[in-house]
Amino acid sequence: MAVLSESSRSFRAVVWRNGSTLSCVLLVLSVLLGATLDRSLPLAVYLLSFWHYYLYWLAFAFGAMPFDVFKRDAVAMKTVSVAALAAVYLAAPLDLASLIVIACGILLNVRAAAALGIDRTYYGHEVAGLPPRRITAFPYSLTNHPMILGNVAAFGGTLINPEFRQHWWPLAGLHVALNIGLLVMELAGPRRRRIVRIGGGLAFASVLCGAGLAAVGARGEDTLPVTLVAALLGAAAVACAWALYRCYAAREKP
Repeated sequence: MAVLSESSRSFRAVVWRNGSTLSCVLLVLSVLLGATLDRSLPLAVYLLSFWHYYLYWLAFAFGAMPFDVFKRDAVAMKTVSVAALAAVYLAAPLDLASLIVIACGILLNVRAAAALGIDRTYYGHEVAGLPPRRITAFPYSLTNHPMILGNVAAFGGTLINPEFRQHWWPLAGLHVALNIGLLVMELAGPRRRRIVRIGGGLAFASVLCGAGLAAVGARGEDTLPVTLVAALLGAAAVACAWALYRCYAAREKP
């Protein structure tokens, strides 16, 4: 019985540690399959674009998951998000001014991450308890939030491209809004976690609804009402959000 009990605890610990990553993988696979069956690129793009922001909020507000798991989840879902945006942006005719602004934003972001270090980039101080450290190297010599400014410039730069803006302005707009939300969260700090929890939760719920409406609207009026596949994927997104919340907000580790 003792052996079985120990094995059960070990199994629960493995599931708890990897449950968030498994939820993300299942969501990505489900959305890609469903969007293919439904022949809807907007559905896939909008449903896969914003999960890393949700993970940032969960880790910042609750911090129950191991730091390495959070980094793995966040990097993976950010990669998916960037790939989705790049796919639709590069499908539009290229615009030189837009590309220059995007490149400047990306370079600012990369330089800031290099100065800060990978752990502190992913809230190592707030989430992992790393000691406070004042960074004075460029671009932190100019501003306290260069990564967010770089993100806003890069996402905002996509809107300079008229072809992309016409079809995908809600996508870029939501990215810009969520980066501003991250700035508000960082300014509030971990000491105001109750406010961060309530505000962040409401913000992501609004974004999830907005993303769904944008995906439906992008299909055109002739495809309404919502298809069964789109409804099922919406339910899958809600289920994933709940599963991630349960993983990251759990206060008692197995």
